[in-house]
Amino acid sequence: MNKECWIQRAKELGIDELEIYELLTVSRRLGWFNGSLDSFTTSRVLGTSLRAVCAGKQAEMALEKADDSEMDSVLSSLIEQAKLVGSSEVSALRAPEKTDEVSSPRKFIRPEVSEIKACMQEIEKAILSSDPRIFQVGGIEWEDETEVRMINNSLGLDITEKSVYQILSAEAAAKEGEEIKTDFKVEVVEDLAAFERESFVKKLSESLVGKLGGRSLPTGRYPVIFEKDAMTSLFSAMSMMFSGETINKGISPLTGKLGEKIFSELVTVIDNPKNTDALDVASYDDEGCPTFEKDVVKDGVFTTVLHSTKTALAAGTKSTGNGFKGSYSAPVSVRPKNCMIVPGEKSLREMEQEMGEGLVITGLAGLHAGINPVTTDFSLQCSGYYVQDGKKAFGVSLVTVAGNYLELMKSVVAIGSDLEWSYRQIACPSVLFSGAAVSGE
Repeated sequence: MNKECWIQRAKELGIDELEIYELLTVSRRLGWFNGSLDSFTTSRVLGTSLRAVCAGKQAEMALEKADDSEMDSVLSSLIEQAKLVGSSEVSALRAPEKTDEVSSPRKFIRPEVSEIKACMQEIEKAILSSDPRIFQVGGIEWEDETEVRMINNSLGLDITEKSVYQILSAEAAAKEGEEIKTDFKVEVVEDLAAFERESFVKKLSESLVGKLGGRSLPTGRYPVIFEKDAMTSLFSAMSMMFSGETINKGISPLTGKLGEKIFSELVTVIDNPKNTDALDVASYDDEGCPTFEKDVVKDGVFTTVLHSTKTALAAGTKSTGNGFKGSYSAPVSVRPKNCMIVPGEKSLREMEQEMGEGLVITGLAGLHAGINPVTTDFSLQCSGYYVQDGKKAFGVSLVTVAGNYLELMKSVVAIGSDLEWSYRQIACPSVLFSGAAVSGE
Protein backbone atom coordinates (compact mmCIF):
# COMPACT_ATOMS: atom_id res chain seq x y z
CA MET A 1 0.00 0.00 0.00
CA ASN A 2 1.46 3.34 -1.06
CA LYS A 3 0.28 5.42 1.89
CA GLU A 4 1.53 8.73 0.52
CA CYS A 5 -0.48 8.21 -2.66
CA TRP A 6 -3.61 7.33 -0.69
CA ILE A 7 -3.30 10.43 1.47
CA GLN A 8 -2.63 12.68 -1.51
CA ARG A 9 -5.48 11.20 -3.52
CA ALA A 10 -7.84 11.60 -0.56
CA LYS A 11 -7.11 15.34 -0.53
CA GLU A 12 -7.75 15.55 -4.27
CA LEU A 13 -11.13 13.85 -3.87
CA GLY A 14 -12.23 16.24 -1.13
CA ILE A 15 -11.45 14.28 2.03
CA ASP A 16 -10.36 16.75 4.69
CA GLU A 17 -8.35 14.28 6.78
CA LEU A 18 -7.40 10.64 6.29
CA GLU A 19 -5.93 8.12 8.72
CA ILE A 20 -4.42 4.78 7.70
CA TYR A 21 -4.16 2.19 10.48
CA GLU A 22 -2.36 -1.07 9.70
CA LEU A 23 -1.85 -4.11 11.89
CA LEU A 24 0.47 -6.90 10.78
CA THR A 25 0.03 -10.08 12.83
CA VAL A 26 2.32 -13.08 12.41
CA SER A 27 1.41 -15.98 14.67
CA ARG A 28 2.05 -19.66 15.27
CA ARG A 29 -0.06 -22.03 17.39
CA LEU A 30 0.68 -25.62 18.35
CA GLY A 31 -1.59 -27.92 20.32
CA TRP A 32 -0.55 -31.15 22.09
CA PHE A 33 -2.93 -33.86 23.29
CA ASN A 34 -2.58 -37.44 24.42
CA GLY A 35 1.04 -37.87 23.48
CA SER A 36 1.10 -36.24 20.08
CA LEU A 37 0.88 -32.96 18.22
CA ASP A 38 -2.83 -32.27 17.85
CA SER A 39 -2.78 -29.04 15.81
CA PHE A 40 -0.34 -26.69 14.14
CA THR A 41 -1.38 -23.45 12.46
CA THR A 42 0.51 -20.43 11.20
CA SER A 43 -0.95 -17.11 10.17
CA ARG A 44 0.17 -13.85 8.61
CA VAL A 45 -2.49 -11.14 8.38
CA LEU A 46 -2.10 -7.51 7.37
CA GLY A 47 -5.30 -5.67 8.17
CA THR A 48 -5.99 -2.06 7.25
CA SER A 49 -8.49 0.39 8.66
CA LEU A 50 -9.22 3.81 7.13
CA ARG A 51 -10.74 6.77 8.93
CA ALA A 52 -11.82 9.82 6.97
CA VAL A 53 -13.24 13.21 7.91
CA CYS A 54 -15.39 14.81 5.22
CA ALA A 55 -17.35 18.03 5.70
CA GLY A 56 -17.50 17.60 9.46
CA LYS A 57 -18.53 13.95 9.37
CA GLN A 58 -16.48 10.84 9.97
CA ALA A 59 -16.49 7.51 8.15
CA GLU A 60 -14.51 4.33 8.76
CA MET A 61 -13.75 1.28 6.66
CA ALA A 62 -11.76 -1.91 7.29
CA LEU A 63 -9.95 -3.70 4.47
CA GLU A 64 -8.55 -7.23 4.46
CA LYS A 65 -6.40 -6.20 1.54
CA ALA A 66 -5.52 -2.61 0.64
CA ASP A 67 -4.86 -2.70 -3.10
CA ASP A 68 -3.58 0.50 -4.70
CA SER A 69 -5.62 -0.32 -7.80
CA GLU A 70 -8.78 0.03 -5.69
CA MET A 71 -7.74 3.39 -4.24
CA ASP A 72 -10.31 5.60 -5.94
CA SER A 73 -13.13 3.15 -5.36
CA VAL A 74 -12.39 2.80 -1.63
CA LEU A 75 -11.92 6.53 -1.04
CA SER A 76 -15.10 7.34 -2.96
CA SER A 77 -16.97 4.83 -0.80
CA LEU A 78 -15.67 6.58 2.32
CA ILE A 79 -16.90 9.93 1.01
CA GLU A 80 -20.33 8.49 0.23
CA GLN A 81 -20.51 6.80 3.62
CA ALA A 82 -19.68 10.07 5.36
CA LYS A 83 -22.47 11.85 3.48
CA LEU A 84 -25.11 9.21 4.17
CA VAL A 85 -24.39 7.70 7.58
CA GLY A 86 -21.22 9.37 8.85
CA SER A 87 -21.01 10.34 12.48
CA SER A 88 -21.08 14.04 13.31
CA GLU A 89 -19.33 13.19 16.61
CA VAL A 90 -15.99 13.57 14.92
CA SER A 91 -12.94 12.23 16.73
CA ALA A 92 -10.28 14.60 15.46
CA LEU A 93 -7.23 13.04 13.88
CA ARG A 94 -4.05 13.77 15.75
CA ALA A 95 -0.96 15.65 14.61
CA PRO A 96 2.47 14.28 15.60
CA GLU A 97 3.43 14.82 19.25
CA LYS A 98 6.73 14.21 20.98
CA THR A 99 6.97 11.63 23.73
CA ASP A 100 9.55 9.44 25.42
CA GLU A 101 9.13 6.23 23.46
CA VAL A 102 9.63 2.93 25.25
CA SER A 103 9.90 -0.70 24.20
CA SER A 104 9.64 -3.96 26.08
CA PRO A 105 12.91 -5.14 27.64
CA ARG A 106 11.91 -8.78 27.08
CA LYS A 107 14.12 -10.76 24.73
CA PHE A 108 12.00 -13.46 23.17
CA ILE A 109 13.86 -16.30 21.48
CA ARG A 110 11.66 -18.04 18.91
CA PRO A 111 12.04 -21.82 19.31
CA GLU A 112 11.98 -24.46 16.60
CA VAL A 113 8.89 -26.63 16.27
CA SER A 114 10.89 -29.66 17.39
CA GLU A 115 11.84 -27.84 20.63
CA ILE A 116 8.21 -26.96 21.33
CA LYS A 117 7.05 -30.54 20.73
CA ALA A 118 9.72 -31.95 23.02
CA CYS A 119 8.80 -29.48 25.76
CA MET A 120 5.07 -30.21 25.55
CA GLN A 121 5.71 -33.96 25.63
CA GLU A 122 7.90 -33.58 28.71
CA ILE A 123 5.34 -31.38 30.47
CA GLU A 124 2.49 -33.80 29.74
CA LYS A 125 4.42 -36.70 31.28
CA ALA A 126 5.46 -34.59 34.26
CA ILE A 127 1.88 -33.47 34.98
CA LEU A 128 0.53 -37.02 34.85
CA SER A 129 3.25 -38.30 37.16
CA SER A 130 3.06 -35.38 39.61
CA ASP A 131 0.07 -36.78 41.54
CA PRO A 132 -1.85 -40.06 41.24
CA ARG A 133 -5.15 -38.17 41.32
CA ILE A 134 -4.35 -36.38 38.06
CA PHE A 135 -5.73 -38.63 35.35
CA GLN A 136 -5.79 -36.45 32.24
CA VAL A 137 -3.99 -33.58 30.57
CA GLY A 138 -6.72 -31.83 28.63
CA GLY A 139 -4.25 -30.16 26.35
CA ILE A 140 -1.05 -28.17 26.13
CA GLU A 141 -0.78 -25.18 23.81
CA TRP A 142 2.03 -23.00 22.56
CA GLU A 143 1.34 -19.64 20.99
CA ASP A 144 3.76 -17.04 19.71
CA GLU A 145 2.80 -13.83 17.99
CA THR A 146 4.43 -10.71 16.61
CA GLU A 147 2.34 -7.60 15.98
CA VAL A 148 3.47 -4.51 14.12
CA ARG A 149 1.13 -1.53 14.45
CA MET A 150 1.44 1.35 11.98
CA ILE A 151 -0.54 4.61 12.05
CA ASN A 152 -0.21 7.33 9.41
CA ASN A 153 -2.42 10.30 8.65
CA SER A 154 -2.69 13.40 6.50
CA LEU A 155 -1.48 15.58 9.41
CA GLY A 156 1.96 13.97 9.27
CA LEU A 157 1.52 11.31 11.94
CA ASP A 158 3.87 8.37 11.36
CA ILE A 159 4.00 5.73 14.11
CA THR A 160 5.29 2.17 14.13
CA GLU A 161 5.27 -0.02 17.25
CA LYS A 162 6.06 -3.71 17.61
CA SER A 163 4.98 -6.21 20.26
CA VAL A 164 5.96 -9.85 20.74
CA TYR A 165 4.77 -12.59 23.06
CA GLN A 166 5.22 -16.32 23.59
CA ILE A 167 2.84 -18.22 25.85
CA LEU A 168 2.62 -21.82 27.05
CA SER A 169 -0.57 -23.13 28.64
CA ALA A 170 -1.69 -26.48 30.02
CA GLU A 171 -4.95 -27.87 31.33
CA ALA A 172 -5.39 -30.97 33.48
CA ALA A 173 -8.06 -32.91 35.38
CA ALA A 174 -7.90 -34.70 38.73
CA LYS A 175 -10.28 -37.15 40.38
CA GLU A 176 -10.93 -38.20 43.96
CA GLY A 177 -13.85 -40.54 44.48
CA GLU A 178 -16.63 -39.23 42.27
CA GLU A 179 -15.33 -35.66 42.37
CA ILE A 180 -13.56 -34.31 39.27
CA LYS A 181 -11.84 -30.93 39.07
CA THR A 182 -10.01 -29.15 36.27
CA ASP A 183 -7.46 -26.35 36.29
CA PHE A 184 -5.09 -24.63 33.90
CA LYS A 185 -1.84 -22.70 34.01
CA VAL A 186 -0.56 -20.03 31.61
CA GLU A 187 2.97 -18.69 31.53
CA VAL A 188 4.92 -16.24 29.37
CA VAL A 189 8.06 -17.91 27.99
CA GLU A 190 10.90 -15.72 26.75
CA ASP A 191 13.37 -18.57 26.17
CA LEU A 192 12.02 -22.12 25.97
CA ALA A 193 15.48 -23.57 26.66
CA ALA A 194 15.57 -21.76 30.01
CA PHE A 195 11.89 -22.35 30.85
CA GLU A 196 11.44 -23.70 34.40
CA ARG A 197 9.27 -26.68 33.53
CA GLU A 198 9.35 -28.30 36.96
CA SER A 199 8.07 -25.12 38.58
CA PHE A 200 5.31 -24.77 35.96
CA VAL A 201 4.13 -28.36 36.53
CA LYS A 202 4.33 -28.02 40.32
CA LYS A 203 2.17 -24.88 40.34
CA LEU A 204 -0.46 -26.48 38.11
CA SER A 205 -0.49 -29.76 40.02
CA GLU A 206 -0.74 -28.16 43.47
CA SER A 207 -3.47 -25.78 42.36
CA LEU A 208 -5.45 -28.59 40.74
CA VAL A 209 -5.34 -31.16 43.56
CA GLY A 210 -5.96 -28.36 46.04
CA LYS A 211 -9.45 -28.06 44.56
CA LEU A 212 -10.33 -31.63 45.51
CA GLY A 213 -12.21 -32.30 48.71
CA GLY A 214 -13.69 -28.83 48.86
CA ARG A 215 -16.81 -28.32 50.90
CA SER A 216 -19.39 -25.62 51.37
CA LEU A 217 -19.65 -23.13 54.22
CA PRO A 218 -22.60 -22.07 56.35
CA THR A 219 -24.20 -18.95 54.95
CA GLY A 220 -22.87 -15.87 56.68
CA ARG A 221 -20.51 -12.95 56.58
CA TYR A 222 -16.82 -13.78 56.60
CA PRO A 223 -13.52 -11.96 56.39
CA VAL A 224 -12.26 -12.67 52.87
CA ILE A 225 -9.09 -12.50 50.86
CA PHE A 226 -9.47 -12.26 47.10
CA GLU A 227 -6.28 -14.01 45.93
CA LYS A 228 -4.48 -12.16 43.14
CA ASP A 229 -6.07 -14.03 40.21
CA ALA A 230 -9.59 -13.72 41.63
CA MET A 231 -9.01 -10.07 42.50
CA THR A 232 -7.73 -9.40 39.00
CA SER A 233 -10.84 -11.03 37.52
CA LEU A 234 -13.19 -8.95 39.67
CA PHE A 235 -11.32 -5.67 39.14
CA SER A 236 -11.14 -6.28 35.37
CA ALA A 237 -14.88 -6.89 35.18
CA MET A 238 -15.47 -3.53 36.91
CA SER A 239 -12.74 -1.53 35.14
CA MET A 240 -15.06 0.12 32.59
CA MET A 241 -16.40 2.30 35.39
CA PHE A 242 -13.30 4.49 34.83
CA SER A 243 -14.04 4.89 31.10
CA GLY A 244 -14.95 8.25 29.62
CA GLU A 245 -17.39 6.40 27.35
CA THR A 246 -19.54 5.11 30.21
CA ILE A 247 -19.08 8.24 32.31
CA ASN A 248 -20.09 10.55 29.45
CA LYS A 249 -23.20 8.44 28.89
CA GLY A 250 -24.08 8.52 32.59
CA ILE A 251 -24.05 4.72 32.92
CA SER A 252 -20.92 4.48 35.06
CA PRO A 253 -21.32 4.33 38.84
CA LEU A 254 -18.56 6.96 38.94
CA THR A 255 -20.40 9.57 36.85
CA GLY A 256 -20.08 12.88 38.69
CA LYS A 257 -17.71 11.45 41.32
CA LEU A 258 -14.36 12.76 40.07
CA GLY A 259 -12.44 14.02 43.08
CA GLU A 260 -14.50 11.96 45.54
CA LYS A 261 -13.33 9.10 47.72
CA ILE A 262 -14.65 5.88 46.19
CA PHE A 263 -12.31 3.21 47.66
CA SER A 264 -10.37 2.67 50.87
CA GLU A 265 -7.45 5.05 51.36
CA LEU A 266 -5.22 1.97 51.06
CA VAL A 267 -6.11 1.65 47.37
CA THR A 268 -4.24 3.40 44.57
CA VAL A 269 -4.90 2.47 40.94
CA ILE A 270 -2.37 3.32 38.24
CA ASP A 271 -2.82 3.03 34.48
CA ASN A 272 0.42 3.12 32.51
CA PRO A 273 0.65 1.72 28.96
CA LYS A 274 4.41 2.39 29.14
CA ASN A 275 4.92 0.09 32.13
CA THR A 276 7.71 -2.24 30.98
CA ASP A 277 6.91 -4.76 33.74
CA ALA A 278 3.84 -5.70 31.71
CA LEU A 279 3.96 -7.92 28.64
CA ASP A 280 2.77 -5.34 26.11
CA VAL A 281 3.82 -1.70 26.21
CA ALA A 282 2.68 1.19 24.04
CA SER A 283 4.12 4.66 23.62
CA TYR A 284 0.99 5.69 21.69
CA ASP A 285 -2.61 4.59 21.70
CA ASP A 286 -4.40 3.53 18.51
CA GLU A 287 -5.19 7.15 17.65
CA GLY A 288 -1.55 8.22 17.88
CA CYS A 289 -1.97 9.97 21.23
CA PRO A 290 1.11 9.64 23.46
CA THR A 291 0.48 7.43 26.48
CA PHE A 292 1.61 8.22 30.02
CA GLU A 293 1.33 7.05 33.60
CA LYS A 294 -1.61 8.39 35.53
CA ASP A 295 -3.24 7.81 38.92
CA VAL A 296 -6.80 6.70 38.27
CA VAL A 297 -7.45 6.37 41.98
CA LYS A 298 -5.07 7.94 44.51
CA ASP A 299 -5.37 6.90 48.17
CA GLY A 300 -8.98 5.95 47.52
CA VAL A 301 -9.89 9.17 45.66
CA PHE A 302 -11.06 9.00 42.03
CA THR A 303 -8.61 11.33 40.28
CA THR A 304 -8.60 10.54 36.53
CA VAL A 305 -11.21 9.59 33.94
CA LEU A 306 -9.69 7.46 31.16
CA HIS A 307 -10.30 9.03 27.75
CA SER A 308 -9.81 8.52 24.05
CA THR A 309 -9.62 11.57 21.79
CA LYS A 310 -13.33 11.30 21.02
CA THR A 311 -14.55 10.98 24.61
CA ALA A 312 -12.14 13.70 25.73
CA LEU A 313 -13.54 16.14 23.13
CA ALA A 314 -17.07 15.32 24.28
CA ALA A 315 -16.08 15.99 27.89
CA GLY A 316 -14.12 19.14 27.09
CA THR A 317 -10.81 17.72 28.25
CA LYS A 318 -7.69 15.98 26.90
CA SER A 319 -7.17 12.35 25.93
CA THR A 320 -5.33 10.20 28.47
CA GLY A 321 -3.95 8.00 25.68
CA ASN A 322 -6.45 5.20 26.29
CA GLY A 323 -8.03 4.98 22.84
CA PHE A 324 -7.41 1.38 21.72
CA LYS A 325 -8.90 -1.05 19.22
CA GLY A 326 -9.92 -4.63 19.91
CA SER A 327 -8.72 -5.53 16.40
CA TYR A 328 -7.68 -3.67 13.26
CA SER A 329 -11.31 -3.65 12.06
CA ALA A 330 -12.84 -2.56 15.38
CA PRO A 331 -13.57 1.07 16.26
CA VAL A 332 -11.46 2.84 18.86
CA SER A 333 -12.83 2.56 22.38
CA VAL A 334 -11.59 3.54 25.82
CA ARG A 335 -9.53 0.73 27.34
CA PRO A 336 -7.30 0.57 30.39
CA LYS A 337 -3.83 -0.70 29.53
CA ASN A 338 -1.31 -1.95 32.06
CA CYS A 339 -3.67 -0.90 34.81
CA MET A 340 -3.05 -2.13 38.35
CA ILE A 341 -3.91 -1.82 41.99
CA VAL A 342 -0.59 -0.76 43.50
CA PRO A 343 0.73 -3.66 45.60
CA GLY A 344 1.43 -3.47 49.32
CA GLU A 345 4.13 -5.13 51.40
CA LYS A 346 2.47 -8.25 52.86
CA SER A 347 2.63 -11.73 51.38
CA LEU A 348 -0.52 -13.81 50.99
CA ARG A 349 0.67 -15.95 53.91
CA GLU A 350 1.05 -12.87 56.12
CA MET A 351 -2.45 -11.68 55.20
CA GLU A 352 -3.85 -15.13 56.06
CA GLN A 353 -2.21 -14.82 59.47
CA GLU A 354 -3.61 -11.32 59.90
CA MET A 355 -7.09 -12.53 58.93
CA GLY A 356 -6.84 -15.43 61.39
CA GLU A 357 -10.03 -17.07 60.22
CA GLY A 358 -11.94 -16.55 57.00
CA LEU A 359 -12.24 -17.42 53.32
CA VAL A 360 -9.54 -17.12 50.65
CA ILE A 361 -11.18 -16.89 47.22
CA THR A 362 -8.96 -18.22 44.44
CA GLY A 363 -11.49 -18.61 41.62
CA LEU A 364 -14.64 -16.83 40.42
CA ALA A 365 -17.29 -17.97 37.95
CA GLY A 366 -20.22 -16.19 36.30
CA LEU A 367 -18.47 -12.84 35.90
CA HIS A 368 -20.55 -11.87 32.86
CA ALA A 369 -23.94 -12.79 34.30
CA GLY A 370 -23.32 -12.11 37.97
CA ILE A 371 -22.30 -8.45 37.86
CA ASN A 372 -24.37 -5.30 37.39
CA PRO A 373 -21.83 -2.79 36.00
CA VAL A 374 -24.07 0.20 36.78
CA THR A 375 -24.85 -0.54 40.44
CA THR A 376 -21.70 -2.71 40.94
CA ASP A 377 -23.79 -5.32 42.75
CA PHE A 378 -22.36 -8.79 42.23
CA SER A 379 -23.20 -12.40 43.05
CA LEU A 380 -20.56 -14.88 41.91
CA GLN A 381 -19.84 -18.55 42.39
CA CYS A 382 -16.45 -18.97 43.97
CA SER A 383 -13.97 -21.51 45.22
CA GLY A 384 -10.90 -21.39 47.41
CA TYR A 385 -9.98 -22.49 50.90
CA TYR A 386 -10.84 -21.74 54.49
CA VAL A 387 -8.27 -20.39 56.94
CA GLN A 388 -8.30 -21.17 60.67
CA ASP A 389 -5.68 -19.98 63.14
CA GLY A 390 -3.94 -18.26 60.24
CA LYS A 391 -3.43 -21.50 58.30
CA LYS A 392 -5.18 -23.26 55.43
CA ALA A 393 -7.71 -25.68 56.94
CA PHE A 394 -9.76 -27.10 54.06
CA GLY A 395 -10.83 -26.46 50.49
CA VAL A 396 -14.07 -24.59 49.77
CA SER A 397 -16.44 -24.99 46.84
CA LEU A 398 -20.14 -24.66 46.06
CA VAL A 399 -20.44 -21.22 47.64
CA THR A 400 -21.39 -17.78 46.34
CA VAL A 401 -19.87 -14.45 47.31
CA ALA A 402 -22.11 -11.39 46.94
CA GLY A 403 -22.08 -7.71 47.66
CA ASN A 404 -21.55 -4.28 46.17
CA TYR A 405 -18.14 -3.71 44.62
CA LEU A 406 -17.83 -0.05 45.64
CA GLU A 407 -18.73 -0.91 49.22
CA LEU A 408 -16.36 -3.88 49.20
CA MET A 409 -13.50 -1.66 48.02
CA LYS A 410 -14.08 0.61 51.02
CA SER A 411 -13.51 -2.28 53.43
CA VAL A 412 -9.90 -3.09 52.49
CA VAL A 413 -7.77 -4.20 55.45
CA ALA A 414 -4.53 -5.00 53.63
CA ILE A 415 -3.09 -5.23 50.11
CA GLY A 416 -0.66 -7.97 49.17
CA SER A 417 2.74 -7.81 47.52
CA ASP A 418 2.07 -10.61 45.03
CA LEU A 419 1.03 -8.66 41.91
CA GLU A 420 1.94 -10.63 38.78
CA TRP A 421 1.49 -9.28 35.25
CA SER A 422 2.09 -12.47 33.27
CA TYR A 423 0.11 -11.97 30.03
CA ARG A 424 -2.39 -9.51 31.51
CA GLN A 425 -3.09 -5.84 30.78
CA ILE A 426 -4.90 -5.48 34.12
CA ALA A 427 -3.35 -6.95 37.27
CA CYS A 428 -4.01 -6.89 41.00
CA PRO A 429 -2.34 -8.30 44.09
CA SER A 430 -4.27 -10.27 46.69
CA VAL A 431 -6.51 -8.08 48.86
CA LEU A 432 -7.84 -8.68 52.38
CA PHE A 433 -11.33 -7.33 53.11
CA SER A 434 -13.02 -7.03 56.49
CA GLY A 435 -16.01 -9.03 55.31
CA ALA A 436 -18.29 -10.21 52.52
CA ALA A 437 -21.56 -12.13 52.35
CA VAL A 438 -21.09 -15.80 51.51
CA SER A 439 -23.97 -18.13 50.66
CA GLY A 440 -23.44 -21.83 51.14
CA GLU A 441 -25.16 -24.44 53.23
